[in-house]
Amino acid sequence: MTGAPRRDSLLAGIPRDLPAELTTVLVDGTASRIERIVSRGHATERGSWYEQDEDEWVLLVAGAARLELADGAVVELAPGDWIDLPAGLRHRVAWTAPGTDTIWLAVFRRGPGGEAAGVREAGTR
Repeated sequence: MTGAPRRDSLLAGIPRDLPAELTTVLVDGTASRIERIVSRGHATERGSWYEQDEDEWVLLVAGAARLELADGAVVELAPGDWIDLPAGLRHRVAWTAPGTDTIWLAVFRRGPGGEAAGVREAGTR
């Protein structure tokens, strides 16, 4: 039996007031999870790093952002830019455009058995 298709907009449901970054899980399957993340001047706390158990492919849909990688590399992202972050790569969001919605589409990929279902963060975050 086939389920009904689901449809929505990446631009819908964004609150006017956004005191913290907003993450919405759009699809969650055995091998992958797709999230919409909305930032508005938000950044990872200085000294904190993400270090995930999953590969993460990220597309910047709107806004602007800057990522820092643990090796010191800085990656500027504009709408349409994407980056593929392998599992275990320490990275942080250094900056997102204030006063405007920075919208990310993140695809987290898991191993064939669905392992690494969670996200772990290194450091203080």
